[in-house]
Amino acid sequence: MRARIPVWFLAAALALSAGAAVAQMPDVPPGKWWKRPAVVKELALSADQQEKLEQIFAKNRREFVDLKADAEKRQFDLEELMAKKDSDPKKVTAAIDALEQSRAKLRKSVSLMILEMRGVLSAEQWQKIVERREQWREERREQMRESRPGRGGAGPRSGAGPGGPPASRPPDEPKE
Repeated sequence: MRARIPVWFLAAALALSAGAAVAQMPDVPPGKWWKRPAVVKELALSADQQEKLEQIFAKNRREFVDLKADAEKRQFDLEELMAKKDSDPKKVTAAIDALEQSRAKLRKSVSLMILEMRGVLSAEQWQKIVERREQWREERREQMRESRPGRGGAGPRSGAGPGGPPASRPPDEPKE
């Protein structure tokens, strides 16, 4: 007799594996980092570079909205299935697959935008971003800790959604 694995266990395992994939994403400062005075100064970004970075973001922004909305809808679909006591495991599996495919499309789109942005930067500027990754990750972790309900924050910041840490989301607003 084969033991059945509970659906909640599969969902939890999937969520943990999704976090590992996000950790491999390219990392840049949160928000419209090319407009943040401290980042502009540190990277010595020219006005022309800032304009090109803004154009790249603007070109991709509408797609990010659609991809994020799709991932959120698929997350909702999965949550509805998981809430039912008698959910069909095949339907849950299909919903998990659909959610992960949606999240992957969003991560891919963001990664390709970052790759395009990297082309605007000099090798030295990109190296500074690479060297500062851990500091920016820690800043994001701290923002997330502060924004959690019951821990001194008012809840998730605007723009947060399913799919892992903010690095998997497109930048939306300048962070000063």
